[in-house]
Amino acid sequence: MRLNKGDIVRAGHAHMRRPMRGVEGPLYLTKTALFHEGSVGPYIESVETIIDLKDIKEIKTKRSMGLIPNVIKIITHNNDIFKFSVFKREDWITAINKMRKELYAPAED
Repeated sequence: MRLNKGDIVRAGHAHMRRPMRGVEGPLYLTKTALFHEGSVGPYIESVETIIDLKDIKEIKTKRSMGLIPNVIKIITHNNDIFKFSVFKREDWITAINKMRKELYAPAED
């Protein structure tokens, strides 16, 4: 996906949990999607994850290592699960929910 910098509503660094190892990189919220641009080491692999906001069924919170309140758990309608460790987790959740609400708001004439 080609990310238009003008579409970004919020940006920050995130650690995304994957089955075998974590992926570090920037996390972007646009008006329609979450976009994580991670890499598994400097020379190994580049990983892009795109979650359409309309596909999100539920957002939950978790704690890293059972202590640190910084994880956002996103569950899609297909029951895919994505976990992101971020700074200011509540601000991210508020921004994501605001964009989701705007997607479903009826268009004004």
